Amino acid sequence: MQDEDQADTVDEAVKQLRDRQCIQPVLFTYQGRQWIKLDNTAVPVNASCIADAFELLFQYFFAFNVSYPAELWLVYGFMERVLAIRPTVGKSVILAELCKHVLAAN
Repeated sequence: MQDEDQADTVDEAVKQLRDRQCIQPVLFTYQGRQWIKLDNTAVPVNASCIADAFELLFQYFFAFNVSYPAELWLVYGFMERVLAIRPTVGKSVILAELCKHVLAAN
């Protein structure tokens, strides 16, 4: 999650994210509130915890058929398997092992 409290407005926070080449949906905070950047728009998140906010972000990737950021594809691929969603991220030994260990712990 990005923290954009140095911006003067939420629109400026979105512009700062865009200037940093952040093109996929992203969860960020502005003045203590969670937002999701979609395209060049800030959508307020009314979630009771960070897990709910992340779930909403995850849903936006599916709803808009957007690719995951390359640096986070393992995280999203892991979440697809934990949530039993049809995987869009190819299996890998690392991801399969991570899922096996986490699910075995429960």
